[in-house]
Amino acid sequence: MNESHLATKTRRTYIVITLLGSMLALSVYALAQAVQETAMRFMAEDLVLYSETQQVGQLLSEQERILYEYYATTEAELYANNYMHNFHQLTDVLSQVSNDGGDSHSIGMVNAYLHSAYDTAKALDENLAADQTDWDLAREQLAEISELRRASLPLLAKIETEINASVAKGYDDIQRLLSVTVWLVIVFSVGVGGMSIYLGRHAARFILLSSENEKLALFPKRNPNPVIRLDAKGQLLYANPAAAPLLSELFEEGEPQSSSPANWLNSYLKSAKFAGDACSQHTCKIAQRYYLMQSHWISDHQTFDLHLRDITERQEAEEALAFQAYHHPVTQIANRTFLEKIINDHLQQNKRFAAVMIDVTDFKVLSENYGLADALLCVYQVAEVLQAKTNALANNLSKDIQLFHIADACFMLTVAPESLATKCIDHLAKQFAKALQTPLGDMRFHLTFGATVYPEQSSDYASLMLHSNIAVESAISSAKQVHYFSNDDGDRHQRRLMITQRLEQAIGAGALTLYFQPKQHLAQGQVKSCESLLRWFDEGEFISPAEFIPIAERSGLILPLGEWVLDQAFTQVRHWHQQGKDIQVAINISPRQFMQPDFVQGIARRLDSYGVPPSLIELELTETSVMETGTAARTVLSALRDLGVSLSIDDFGTGYSSLAYLSGFPVDKIKIDRSFVQYMDEQPEQQAIVLTICQLAKNLGLSVIAEGVETESQRELLVSFGCDYIQGYWLAKPMPANEVEQLFVD
Repeated sequence: MNESHLATKTRRTYIVITLLGSMLALSVYALAQAVQETAMRFMAEDLVLYSETQQVGQLLSEQERILYEYYATTEAELYANNYMHNFHQLTDVLSQVSNDGGDSHSIGMVNAYLHSAYDTAKALDENLAADQTDWDLAREQLAEISELRRASLPLLAKIETEINASVAKGYDDIQRLLSVTVWLVIVFSVGVGGMSIYLGRHAARFILLSSENEKLALFPKRNPNPVIRLDAKGQLLYANPAAAPLLSELFEEGEPQSSSPANWLNSYLKSAKFAGDACSQHTCKIAQRYYLMQSHWISDHQTFDLHLRDITERQEAEEALAFQAYHHPVTQIANRTFLEKIINDHLQQNKRFAAVMIDVTDFKVLSENYGLADALLCVYQVAEVLQAKTNALANNLSKDIQLFHIADACFMLTVAPESLATKCIDHLAKQFAKALQTPLGDMRFHLTFGATVYPEQSSDYASLMLHSNIAVESAISSAKQVHYFSNDDGDRHQRRLMITQRLEQAIGAGALTLYFQPKQHLAQGQVKSCESLLRWFDEGEFISPAEFIPIAERSGLILPLGEWVLDQAFTQVRHWHQQGKDIQVAINISPRQFMQPDFVQGIARRLDSYGVPPSLIELELTETSVMETGTAARTVLSALRDLGVSLSIDDFGTGYSSLAYLSGFPVDKIKIDRSFVQYMDEQPEQQAIVLTICQLAKNLGLSVIAEGVETESQRELLVSFGCDYIQGYWLAKPMPANEVEQLFVD
């Protein structure tokens, strides 16, 4: 078939196809109009209404989340800003749903639930903002709000069901119209195909090939993403307009067509070539932008096809999220999560290093004096100095030294090699020898350092954290600034854990016992009172109260332990009273136990239930517990005095109070600490202190007890000073009840 004949046949076929196509176009246009009208109704009404209904459900869930966060944090702005904004949004969206044709009854019910939830949320806000928050009521209010939200869900589901029904009907209409259109196109296509098949078979291949070539030629040119083709040696063969700004970064100096690719690109091309025809993907930074580069090695043509896509925003967002995950939100110092990662990296590399915990020891006092927020501001100032000095150390020494902010007022320093730890600690400690500027004015801060070394002392992340913390606690307890963890520290820690566990078991199992140390009235020479002392024999081992009482105070076991002691002491007083022996028993009360809200009621209840005279009960309180609580202590002491029990101040002279100040408290006796009595017969200045205490106490109408009396000369001096009672080994050691009662005068 010659070109003229092919052209004539093509023109005739073209005219027929054009006529048939016009008819088809008119028919399809009419059907398309019907489809468009149906689709527009769906888009303008049903879809909008469905979206608004979904938004109502999301806002209700967000409202509940905000209130639960407000309950957890008590941050008032969550209610005033977030919740109220959410409430107004819900009101507006519900109004829009009603205007757009939603079920008015269901919308009205949701609106009613919303306002009920608003009233409850308002009450919750008033409760949380009150001086004394009723947490039980707050939980009930949150539960009520959750119930109201759940009650709204079926109503929203009903609206969505109605919308779905309308959408389904529209979908069926569109399907019917599309089916008619398809069949119409098929009929016309068969007719056109039958007429042109004999000509189109040859012409179509040529046209199709020409069209495809044209499209392929335009695709890279118009592609907004860079497209580059290189030969096997990396020489540039083609670059679309979008790639032009990158060529200077991808190739060495000179014309890209004649220069070699940059070293990093050349390495990447080699790895891509070894991957065969498979796509090789790589993220790279070019001209301060991040690109995802996909490379294809086309073996048939011996070329590389590079396709680049700008992912700068995504990359920066991922880096920002990663930074937040590994850094403190305020100080921007690496956090505990990053610390664990770095330590595990050191462990895998078997790198020797030291972990130094840094505690801002003033934080508790700052919190008590200025509040948590202002105390944290001061800590952030400390963090800024620590970070700057740590960076300077790392740069000057060219060593791996990093700082981590792992808690509010706690930091961790990793130092590799570990031999530099002492130098780093000394350098950082010196920075805080002078006052530091803070938002609260110039302040001096005391930092405590606790260090441990891998692998000699600690073997993994958990042990490094534990041992450095133990070292800090050891430094604080011994009033040192720096302490290096040792095996002895670990043994003491394990023993404290053992004592804590066994003490709790001992309280429940009744493995403790009370001993009693008698007191002698010096003027009368009689023994008619004693002090109850707690003793613990654990599997035959005597554990000193000086060891387990501080552990009980730190662990919170002092409260159940104190209750047990009170019950046992009252039981013994009742037993002696029933035998006709009116023996006054002194009971030591811990500071924490003394300030419990129901302490006075507990004493009153025991006096009633055990049936003992109040005069036979004496409560011994430490000087510091009374002084530190001030007015509150005076109130409790007055209530105890009203019950008729005797009150004494233990260890007097070791605190910071004076007898003149103590006279304002309703107490009966003071007990001179054994540290003044122990060397009284050898040191005149100690005699002067004891004599002064006795004379002032007499002037204030208080009785005086001297504890720790061990020699006759000490007793004679106390008699001459006018001391009322003595207690100590000169008279008797602490002993069980059945032994001590033989010393009492009938």
